[in-house]
Parts: sequence; C-alpha cells; structure tokens
Amino acid sequence: MASASLPARSNRDDSIRRTKQQTAQETLMSMGFPRKRAEKAIAATGDRGIQLASDWLLSHVDDPTLDDRTCREYILYLCPNGKLQDELNKFWEKSMSQCGWNGAHSYFPHITMCPFFAAEDKDVGFLSETFLKLENKLRQAPDALKLDFFSQMNFIGLFVKEGMYDFLQDCVSIFCRELSKQGIKLEPHKKQLHLTLAYQYPQEQHDKLLKYAKEIDLTVDVRWDLRLYSRDPRASKSEIRKVVKAYTPQVGDELELIDGDYIFLDPKELNKTKDGWYPGVSWLTGQLGMFPGVYTQKTAETWTWALHRSLPLHIRPKSVAVTNGVIVEEDYDAIWHDEKDYAKVNKVFIKEKKRVTPEVKREQRKLIICRHGERTDFAMGKGWYDMCFNDDGKYSRVNLNLPKKMLTRVNNLEFINDPPLTEVGKFQARLTADVLLENKVTIAGVYSSPALRCLQTATEIYQGLNLQSKIKIEPGLFEWTGHTSVVPRWISPDDLSKQGYPIDSHYSPQVPKDKLDVGESISNLYARSTETTRQILKLHEKEGGSILFVGHSGTLDLCTRVITGQQPRPSTSYRELLPKVPYLAMCAIEEDAITRKWKHIDAPTLPLSHGRNIVQSVRDILNS
Repeated sequence: MASASLPARSNRDDSIRRTKQQTAQETLMSMGFPRKRAEKAIAATGDRGIQLASDWLLSHVDDPTLDDRTCREYILYLCPNGKLQDELNKFWEKSMSQCGWNGAHSYFPHITMCPFFAAEDKDVGFLSETFLKLENKLRQAPDALKLDFFSQMNFIGLFVKEGMYDFLQDCVSIFCRELSKQGIKLEPHKKQLHLTLAYQYPQEQHDKLLKYAKEIDLTVDVRWDLRLYSRDPRASKSEIRKVVKAYTPQVGDELELIDGDYIFLDPKELNKTKDGWYPGVSWLTGQLGMFPGVYTQKTAETWTWALHRSLPLHIRPKSVAVTNGVIVEEDYDAIWHDEKDYAKVNKVFIKEKKRVTPEVKREQRKLIICRHGERTDFAMGKGWYDMCFNDDGKYSRVNLNLPKKMLTRVNNLEFINDPPLTEVGKFQARLTADVLLENKVTIAGVYSSPALRCLQTATEIYQGLNLQSKIKIEPGLFEWTGHTSVVPRWISPDDLSKQGYPIDSHYSPQVPKDKLDVGESISNLYARSTETTRQILKLHEKEGGSILFVGHSGTLDLCTRVITGQQPRPSTSYRELLPKVPYLAMCAIEEDAITRKWKHIDAPTLPLSHGRNIVQSVRDILNS
C-alpha cells in the first residue's frame, strides 16, 4: 500500500504555544517554595522527582535548620546485586545476631570508590549528569571483578584484584576531573579498593567472625552497580536510632517519634543521661527534642542516605541464574532508596500530626496466622485436573479425597492455577477450628489470601468457631508471585457469596490484585506482606483482640518477621523455609500493652501430623 502524501497547511493557529518543560526546581518555585529550599529538597531526596521533594518540604516545615546553607556529603559506592548480595546479607545478619554490632553494620555491603566530598545543593543536577556520563566507560569493564579474602586482627574484608582495580580507579579519575570544572573538590581514593566484612569489634569475636566470613561463597553470580549516594552531614557525627515505637510529646521540649523515622543522636549524649532520655534530631522532620531511648534502636547510617543515580558496571552476563522466572537482585537497592516508601512516610507524618488518638482500654492485640490445608494438586499430582474433568469440563469424583462437589467458576481450567482443598484439607481445618473453640480463642476478624484453598480453609474455621464478622479477601496475603510465575484468576467475592461462602463483599483490600507484580523480588515480597499486616492491624487498633490470617507456607514468616523487629530473610533462606511449613501450621504474635512491641507467643492450637496415602489402585497393588 502506498504511503499517503502530507497535505499542505492552508492556515495555522498562532494562539497555540508549546511551553518548555519545567525543571523540578522551577516547578517547586512556581508552587511558592523559595529557590534555596527547593534546591535543598531536591538534593535531600536524591533528585528523584517533584512529588518526593515537595513531600520533604512539607514534612520539614518546622525544621529550624531548613534555611541553613549546609552542603550534603556525596560518595561513590560499588554495590553487589544478585546471589553474592544474598551471601553477604546472610553474613551481615549472622554476624550481628551471633557477635553483636561492629563498624560494618553501619552500612550495607559495598566497595568505597572515593572519600566523601561536599557539594552545594544547586549542583545536584550537575552531579547526576556527570555521573551518568560514565555509562559508556563502565561498559568497557573487564569481564569479572574478582575478590581476595584478607583478615588481620580487628579487620576482615575482601580486596579487589589488580586488573579491575586499575579500571575502577580510572573511572573515578574521570569523575574527579569533571567535578573540578564546577569547583567541586574530590580527592582520588588512596586506599586499596575493598569490601569490608567486619571491623571495630571485640578481639574475642575475631575467630567466630572469621569462620562466618569464610562461609561466604564468592563464586556465585553477581552484577555490580556503581552508585552515587548523599547524606546529611550530621550523619557522620551521629549514632542513627530507628524509631521502633511511636511517641506523642507530653511537654514542649519532647520530640515526636513517628513510625518510619530515624533520629540523629550525638554519641556523647549516651553517657550523660540519668533517665534514659536523649536530645535528638528527627531525620523525617528536622525537629530537635528529647526522646525516650527505649523507643528506638541503633541501626545502619545508610537508612538515612539518598540514592541519586545508579549504573551497572557492565551488561549482565547470560549466566546470571534465574529462578522461577525472577532474577533475584536489588534487595539493597530497594531497601535503601525506595522513593515510594519515602513519600509514603512523609504523607503518613502529615496525617499523623493532625490525628490525636485517645487512650482507651482494649483487649490485648494478637495476630494468628495459619497455612491452608492439603491442596488437591499436591495430593493427587499435577495431572489431577485431567483425571477428574472430561473434555466438556464435567467433574467426576474419582478419589475419596477429591471434593464431593466442585465449585462453579467461569472457566474450569482456572482450577489448575487455583486448586481447591481436598476433603482431608477441609478436615484439617475443622480439626483446627475445634481446638480453637475448645481453647476459647475469640477472633475479631478473618483475612484470607484470595487463593481458593485459603478461602476454603478460612471458611471451615469460620464455621467451626461460629463467627459473625465475614471473611475479608486480601490479595496482599497472596504467596510470592515469583514462585507461582503467574497471578491466577480467582473466583470473585460475589460468585463465592452466591455459592454459600461467608465473604465480606464490601471490604476494600490493602493491596488490590492489579498491584501484584509477577516479577516481585523477595525483598519486595516482605515489604508487601509487612505493609499489608500493619495496615490491617491498624484497622483493628481501637477494639484490639485477635485477628486471623489464612495464607500460604511463607505467610507465617512474611507477616511476622519484620513486625517483631527482625530483618527480612535473604532469598535463599526464604526458599529453604517454604517446604518445612506443614498444612495448617499456625503461629501467633502478641503486642506488649506497654512497649507496643510485637513478639512471638505459643500458637493457640496443637501441631497436626498424619501420614500420606498414595494415589494407587488397591487391585493393582494386590495383583503386583
């Protein structure tokens, strides 16, 4: 088909004008923010967009240092991604839990490429542009970055081998020369490039740390990213305290403690206090005040840093392992620079400032979580669908453990990715309900993953306990989408209700189905599950009582680990956990009425164990 020729214009409309797209600074200034404040907000949030910068300005409206002219401190880090990151993450967790805090725990695993250097807020755009110019250079990197193990008393680390060392130094030199044109002073790194595993620890811990460090597998796949970070200059002189319990000031000199905030504390103040109260500065608001130390805990300085830009050292090799269709990477990338989380925290702060919650007496809060019962496809095998559905989609019960009656759904093929419980699975749930009833466990609300096996388990428990509040379907409780490689088509709440299931069709889920990502990483899975749990617990904050979650094998850990003050599991550890959790496994956590911290308690039921009957014809067995 011949292409149409462009017709000539006979007239034009001179009233139409294309406006030049504004920069983030220009947009903020047009919103009424002074230029210096706009520059400061953009720099403090890593030049990550207008929304994040405006959120920062609104949360810092009462910051006494908002108009101070201080330069942020910048640094280049080379950070591992992928399986090596998982290995290092496991070492970080193990060394912390077994040997206590050491200097390396103030940061995430990295190779320092240059010393900290100061730059004015107005130069943040120039820094980003200059950094991104390194992209072509980084594509010329040698094939692999190799590390040598090294230790001496009070230090354990991994040193970059000579071939890559020269290339990386050349990259930093190029960056230095470009910055000098803007008058920014950056000295080349004079130390040998290395990744510190542990330092500044008691001498008696050396052998144990050395043993743990040698367990790190340095041969696993990795992708290295060069990153530009910045920090508030106060961070280098402070101990960073994470808020673990919110606090509302009672007198004028006290600092409000907000979930998601960090406090800058002068280390000298630790030995001065007589009552456990310290002067500190809020990272989230910039305000100064006295705060109770027991409501905070020491944490990594890097939680308060801003990531500006990131570039891969070279194109990911084809040999990077892919598990269940998901490349396992970017855990530290997600944890330390998630702009969505930062924006959300600021919005929460603005709302929290307006909300005053009166203290009321309520039943102590508990969260009970259980896995679903025996699923049809695991009991009968992957070919179960073909075994009991004919070509016309008609169901036949060919085994006593198959459902007596199959639910009606739009397409029966959807049972393949969303299988029902077996009859044994329903019996497991009823047994569990009987024990809960016998132990007089009262449930204020039931929340279930939308998977059919979970909803059927929840329904059996619901009926066994004679509950009144209907089951709420929450996609945020669904299992790891990287494990399933697909988000199934579930039966709708209305269709379930029509078939006799006690579903709350008016409930608005915390995580809608369309927000589930098939490419979800393990770190994002923990974040999704933790946020879902917190939001649901907040819904029941006033009345208290026990909430029941019915989910999958991973749900028991996903919804309790971070809530109880632990770090998310590395991806390898999480995968190893899944097959260990039996059907109807149950755990429980409880909130301390005074400290408001959550801790694990004994589950309100007993373990459920039984043998397995294989799918086999008795006649075939006797004739064998």
